[in-house]
Amino acid sequence: MIEYKFNCIKYCSENEYGIDIFSRGKLVKSIERITNNYNDIILLVNMCNELEIELCHIDDILEDYLTDFCV
Repeated sequence: MIEYKFNCIKYCSENEYGIDIFSRGKLVKSIERITNNYNDIILLVNMCNELEIELCHIDDILEDYLTDFCV
């Protein structure tokens, strides 16, 4: 089972959030600096977990988020 969690990096004076992706408790992919909006990253991570998004689809989902997708 894939599990998504958000990560946080302090960049200059603000926080930037990304996603860590775990499979069976092991970190398999980390994507940093997706957004600086905390609420969006929480909604995005929750959506990925609830829909049980497969790892092979995360890049497309992030592309949609960054271009025109609304959470």
